[in-house]
Amino acid sequence: MPPQRLPQSSFPRHRSKRIACRQCRQSKLRCEVSTGGPIPCSRCRRLGYDCRLDAAYQRVNGRERLEELEKEVQHLRSSVSTLPPTAPPQSLQGILLTPNESYHADASIVGQESSGQRVDLPLAVEPTTPVHSLSSQQPSQPSPLLSDTSPTLSRSLEFVHLHGHQVNALFTIFFTHYHPYVPLLDPSISPDQYYARSAVLFWSIILQASRRYTEEPGLFVSLTAPVKKLIWDTIANPPHTWHVVQAIILVCMWPFPTSSLSSDITSILLSTAQTISLRIGLHRPEAIQDFSRTRRRLMPEEMAEVARTWATCYITAQTIVTIDGQVWVSSDWMIDRLCDRDSTMIPMSLKHQLLISRFSARVGQFMSSHSQGPTDLPRPGEFISLLALLEREYTELASSLTSYISEENKVLLNGIGLQLYVFYLLEESDSDTRKRGLLRAYSLSISTINIINHLEVLTDAMAYGPVSYFRIISIAAMFILKLSYSNLGAYLDLDTGKRSFNSAIALTRRISIEDNDLPGRMSKILTQLWSAQVVQHRGQRDDDKPPGLKLKTRLAASLVHDSMWMWREQFGGQPPRSGTNTPLAGRGYADNLNNSRAMEQRGMVQEPGTTSSMPMGMEDACPGGWSLEDVVDAELLALLPFSLDGEIFTAPGGC
Repeated sequence: MPPQRLPQSSFPRHRSKRIACRQCRQSKLRCEVSTGGPIPCSRCRRLGYDCRLDAAYQRVNGRERLEELEKEVQHLRSSVSTLPPTAPPQSLQGILLTPNESYHADASIVGQESSGQRVDLPLAVEPTTPVHSLSSQQPSQPSPLLSDTSPTLSRSLEFVHLHGHQVNALFTIFFTHYHPYVPLLDPSISPDQYYARSAVLFWSIILQASRRYTEEPGLFVSLTAPVKKLIWDTIANPPHTWHVVQAIILVCMWPFPTSSLSSDITSILLSTAQTISLRIGLHRPEAIQDFSRTRRRLMPEEMAEVARTWATCYITAQTIVTIDGQVWVSSDWMIDRLCDRDSTMIPMSLKHQLLISRFSARVGQFMSSHSQGPTDLPRPGEFISLLALLEREYTELASSLTSYISEENKVLLNGIGLQLYVFYLLEESDSDTRKRGLLRAYSLSISTINIINHLEVLTDAMAYGPVSYFRIISIAAMFILKLSYSNLGAYLDLDTGKRSFNSAIALTRRISIEDNDLPGRMSKILTQLWSAQVVQHRGQRDDDKPPGLKLKTRLAASLVHDSMWMWREQFGGQPPRSGTNTPLAGRGYADNLNNSRAMEQRGMVQEPGTTSSMPMGMEDACPGGWSLEDVVDAELLALLPFSLDGEIFTAPGGC
């Protein structure tokens, strides 16, 4: 007989309630009190905690608590800012560090100490500081927290340690000298607040400010590798915020130094910034929650920051892809809104840059969309008519900005014009329309170099300006070089062109921040290319050929890359390319040297007729056994602000 099942009510089920002290419950850890252990428990004894049992205790969400505390601190700060400028109450000392800052200080790998008082960052750029003309175009921004007397924390990144006063000095340098060129960030935010928002953004600011930091000249070199590693680590560990995009933008506008175009990582970083921006919805700020896992609506100040970030990302992208000869999207809804309808979300100077970049994107998109072959170029018959249409649009854009644009942004506007005129070099016909377009390019090149010279005298623009200045100078110099030795030479002011070319070399040299970096090498390459042209034209009139390019696949960047290939063929040991568009193509060097004594009347001064011995190994680097006097024009060399050593002919890494 099976055993009779007793009613379930006869055996009431008691679920054991796990007991834990307050500290173990908050940390979600098993407490030995639940097994009859003593009070205090071993964990509280070891850590020195107050071990108490509280049946009514509930865990506190740390993130929510931090947000509440941060709001309280912000309220205290706003209250303190309304007080008269007297010493802050003793009760507020030490409170002004936000909970987020304390949280990040504990969680980050970057160490910190408290030292030094924060130097208030400038609100506007004074006339004596770089980019003085941009200050009047900035919208009103909140003033710095003058009453915030909390000390700036020291920071460490790997083996680099900065005290609080050094952090303050570097932030002041950045917002005074660099930031006006790319008004992306808010200068009223303290260094500690920037660090709390994003460590990678904080160190990107420090890196840029250290480029010309005379108090510690080796700081930039010491920071380069750690900051680069921090950026890659941040990219590899999503999710990302728009502060990561801001950090990448800074290192793209002021790139890591490199000696070769092939080793430049700027394009890769920029592609990452574009991808992050689109994934988190910066291009649609009103609907940003559609790109997020949680519902959120941006506050007005956040909306403005997102607009600045997306606009600057677009400007930076257009700058870099144009340098590389690529095409990106011509525009989108948010860019058109910021350019045409909404004039309050971004600074006026940034809007001017956005208008210029949008036109640059239109040029590349327009020309490549009519491509009929591997060069991405239109048919020869369509070329001139398309260029005439784009040049008319460029003239209208320049006219609309003439009364408002700053000198700094005028350089960018002229640079876009030069990139447009490069397409005239890609046209194979020698029509009068093409000639007139190239003559305008020559005049614009000289005008652009003159403007940059003026800015350099006033503001040290070459020391602090973004990478776009370097590229614009290079294009202007190569236009002068290309057109001076062509069938257009009779219509040009060659003396003025030569002086502008010399100025371009000097300006490019001033941009250099590291030995053998791209600007430093470019200054030497320009010198060699000009001198090689002088030697090529000695003793024989060879100016009847129209200017042209062999390399035609890089759109507006074709002129620069074609000139680089010309340099590689003459001084880098590369075999000659096929084609006949370049005046130097198909002619031997030795034949030209037979008549090297007969110099063209271009204002050049010939070196004495003595031959000098070449440095060891130079015979292989210089085709035809040229001497240094044959390669480098003496008058041009005398005007340079540096010595031209033989090692430049075999510079490592290539260009």
